[in-house]
Amino acid sequence: MEYWESDFVFNVTHRSNEYIAKAAKGGSGTREEIEQIYEALMSLVANAPNLDCEVNKRRILGIQMSCQLLRASLGSEELSDSANFVRTISSTTAVLTPENSSTCSVEMNQSSRDELDTFAESRRKAIESTLVTDCSNLPSFSDIAGLGEAKNALIEALVDPILYPEWFENTDLQPWKALLLFGPPGTGKSALAQATVRQLDAVLYQVSSSDLISSWSGQSEKLIRELFEQAASSERTVVVFIDEVDSLCRERCSEEGDANRRVKTELLVQMQKLQHSKQVILLCATNCPWDLDPAFLRRFEKKIYISLPETEARVEILQKRLEKTSLDTFVTFEWLASMTEGFSGDDIRRLCSELAYLQFRFFKQKRQFDASFDKKKPLDREDVCSVLLNFVKTVDEKQLSRFEQYLRQ
Repeated sequence: MEYWESDFVFNVTHRSNEYIAKAAKGGSGTREEIEQIYEALMSLVANAPNLDCEVNKRRILGIQMSCQLLRASLGSEELSDSANFVRTISSTTAVLTPENSSTCSVEMNQSSRDELDTFAESRRKAIESTLVTDCSNLPSFSDIAGLGEAKNALIEALVDPILYPEWFENTDLQPWKALLLFGPPGTGKSALAQATVRQLDAVLYQVSSSDLISSWSGQSEKLIRELFEQAASSERTVVVFIDEVDSLCRERCSEEGDANRRVKTELLVQMQKLQHSKQVILLCATNCPWDLDPAFLRRFEKKIYISLPETEARVEILQKRLEKTSLDTFVTFEWLASMTEGFSGDDIRRLCSELAYLQFRFFKQKRQFDASFDKKKPLDREDVCSVLLNFVKTVDEKQLSRFEQYLRQ
């Protein structure tokens, strides 16, 4: 059955179905396009192994029907004008007859094998490009301001089972294999995932939903399978981190296409397999947990809320971000923290960058009149307020109230 499940077979049959559907609605492809698909379908039959199998016979009959529908979409006279097309029919007609279908067995031709190898190689390279083996450059938990509860939850869920294996081998405790980080955007979910990897000294596959979505039909679910197969083959602890997982796992609806359903099904299958894997851990992040399909939410054994930074955390972030920026004595970090209530960590980063640029603009203005000027003008409260006046923070009250409502469920 491996032949029928291959990328080459799937994409050819998918394209033929698209043209047949178009013809049924009164449309039509070009003669050259339909002839190419027809020839590819005939090639599938010519290369099909084990034709004595009843399942394979039914598949071939389905392809024969697709061929007839494709011929009807243009007309047999027009198709027969192509010498190459006639040759293809002549060379494969014997395969299509019921009398010899039980004894005919032909090896896949080299071009089909090459195409299959190309798809497999591209998937392998795509997943390998997300691999991080050296975790020394990743942030540590000490580099992340605040979020004490989230850090403790991650350490308890992922680090402690490695530090205290006897507790998880000789008691009813089971290590968590799938965790969901959720919260407003810019709060440090990705940084926490990276810090966890560094704490574990693990291998990281850091992917976003876009890395697992392919324009080729059938490739998305195979990319997901390739990701988890590569992770399972490692001898080290592996963390698979999928950012913006809601793009893959939104709640299913009647208008959803078959491709999306297959992607979700494959991801659910791989999440189920995690229970039998000792070294693979799945970490996912989302800004919209309410959009996730309930089937996925059930498979996340631990859900950790990543909140906006508290006052102390904002002070710590500001101290790190404004370390080289000259400030007036009245512009204290405590005052700045009070002015950034409701800001995410990323909002504070952007604000500090704006303040640093403002100081640089003052320097350029002075330098125009005095070439020897090399001092920094300390930013006062008026300067800070002028930047805050035009600054738009990421998270509004409506979003925060939605998270609060979700947490109460």
